Amino acid sequence: MDCLKIKDLEIYANHGVFKEEKTLGQKFLISADIFYSFTSAALGDRLEYSIDYGKLCKDITKRFKERSFDLIETSCLDIIKFIFDSYQEVKRVDLEVKKPWAPIGLPLNSASVKMTRRRRDFYIGLGTNMGDKEKNLKEAISLMEEKGIKIRKSSGLLGNKAWGKTDQADFLNQIVIASSYEEPEDLLKILNDIEEEMGRKRIEKWGPRIIDLDILFVDYEIIYTDKLIVPHPYIQYRDFILQQLYEIAPHFIHPVLNKSISVLYEEVKNKNSEIKYL
Repeated sequence: MDCLKIKDLEIYANHGVFKEEKTLGQKFLISADIFYSFTSAALGDRLEYSIDYGKLCKDITKRFKERSFDLIETSCLDIIKFIFDSYQEVKRVDLEVKKPWAPIGLPLNSASVKMTRRRRDFYIGLGTNMGDKEKNLKEAISLMEEKGIKIRKSSGLLGNKAWGKTDQADFLNQIVIASSYEEPEDLLKILNDIEEEMGRKRIEKWGPRIIDLDILFVDYEIIYTDKLIVPHPYIQYRDFILQQLYEIAPHFIHPVLNKSISVLYEEVKNKNSEIKYL
């Protein structure tokens, strides 16, 4: 992928743990590798089709100076998020913040932190079987957008019988494709916070819930940690999920099963005659 490079942008700012760093300030050096397509700009020879690196450097300088953090890790992440929020075409940012005057009392060229973030597509399943179900889904999507998760595509609403624990009210479900530069486990934490904010109580597995937010896919990645398993392990068994995925991404390939959503849906669509669109 094409890459715009900025090396050692010098900024005098007030980040640091010690009082003197907050009041007197010090020099920082910022370097960034910003990945996006140059094709339109190169073919059209037009600045407006690209990122104006002069303006970008000025904007980074302003942002870096107007805030004060204890840790350069925090300042680094803040600039990364600023770049993503300012330029929707950016796919990945590698950013390094150097601190050449780090107060450690030893000979040192610089101390630095380097972080990488990239924009991913997250396939998120939403479900609810308590209260005003349609309102719950709208509220959850609104809260996702408030927290910087950009909704690119949404399925219709689908009513279905409860899965796993069947002696409860019917569910209303929806799937969205969302774009975010958050790391997968960080995005999971955001979704869990939204569930708690909306009043979800985790009392029993597969029990009634005001909102349920599940990460189904993260691009074509395979993730297996204590906190997150992606692809979601029950996708191929839940026909209501496959029906909604078929609506918005029929040709998406399941990265573990190596089958398209349309093929997986064909395999299970006749197993539950009670599924219906609302």
